[in-house]
Amino acid sequence: MKINVKDFMEKVQEGEFKQDHYEISKDDLLQADTWVLEQAKTQLDKDELSQVMIHAADAEFDIDFYLETGIINLPFDDAKKVTHFFDDDAEAETKLYLSTRCDYLNASKFHIDLISENKLENDEIKKTLDIMKENYQTSLENFNKKDESETEEK
Repeated sequence: MKINVKDFMEKVQEGEFKQDHYEISKDDLLQADTWVLEQAKTQLDKDELSQVMIHAADAEFDIDFYLETGIINLPFDDAKKVTHFFDDDAEAETKLYLSTRCDYLNASKFHIDLISENKLENDEIKKTLDIMKENYQTSLENFNKKDESETEEK
């Protein structure tokens, strides 16, 4: 879907986009269960700005995944920064991005990946689940290292 950059920024900043929220278990994540992405696909395949937030409800720490239809690899929270990359009157194609937010993921507590130039199909669903699982496992390792270092300090 093509969208005017200024319109994109205004809609995102005003919250004028379709939003959904799902909770999954860490077992769903580790077993690469596709149910949540199948649900998200119906929303994301529409020609409108969308955000689907997926929360791992029983993880040892907070970890959230966001599937967003953006025009550049920036989360919706940073939509105003789009002007650094585009002219306001330019038109851009939306793409599908996956953002991961977790205190234990990395130093920035954030990572974003391009999932698709178009729609969420079977290959993209597998790729998305692989990234989500990998980001969870990285966060878990960092979380466990934090616990180990706190134990050693005592």
